[in-house]
This record gives sequence, C-alpha cells and structure tokens, in this order.
Amino acid sequence: MNEEHTSPMTPLDQMLAQDSLQMLKAAVPYFPAGAQRIFALYAKMMELSHTITMFSGGPAELTMMSEQPRSSQPLDILQQLRTYAGDSQKEMIDQILFAFHALEILQMPQEPAEPL
Repeated sequence: MNEEHTSPMTPLDQMLAQDSLQMLKAAVPYFPAGAQRIFALYAKMMELSHTITMFSGGPAELTMMSEQPRSSQPLDILQQLRTYAGDSQKEMIDQILFAFHALEILQMPQEPAEPL
C-alpha cells in the first residue's frame, strides 16, 4: 500500500499562501513534462515576489499579519520543528526533548521523605 505523506504548511508558508498559487503548485505534476518546469518556476517566482513585498513593509506589518505571537522557548521551537522533520530528525529531536525533560526532573526541588 502506497501511503501518501503530506507535510503541514509552515507558519511562514501560511502567511504567504495564496489560493491561486497553491492551486497552480498542486496542478504542476499534471502538466506535460515540458510545461512543468515553466509553471513550477513561475509559481516559485511569484511566491518569492510575494515574500519580498510582504517583508518590505517592516516589522509592524508582519506582526499584524501573524495569528498570534509564537513562543521562542527551546522546547516549543523543537516541537514546532518536529512537525516538519523526517523520521531520523524526529528521532533526534525526541532524544533532545527527552534530555530536556530529564534535566527538568533533576532540577526539581527534592522534598525530604516524611517519617512513618
């Protein structure tokens, strides 16, 4: 059974996504072989143009476009990156997350045991 794997869109891609561009990119594999390259390059150039336009407005404009401020804690960043990682990268991220959690447990204040 051939299982298709689709990756979720990154937050940046979500900000840049335009329905017409997404539809064009989805249709590229169905074009004749010679046209695929042209339409794929066109879609990427339009995406780059949109990115340049969006980022030329400055930080205030980007803040308005974002859904909500994202946390920049290392564990949150690792969890976000894990969403887009391949199997070997996910395993490595899981090991790092496990190490972080183990350190948190070791740093917890130890309460003395109550006598029976």
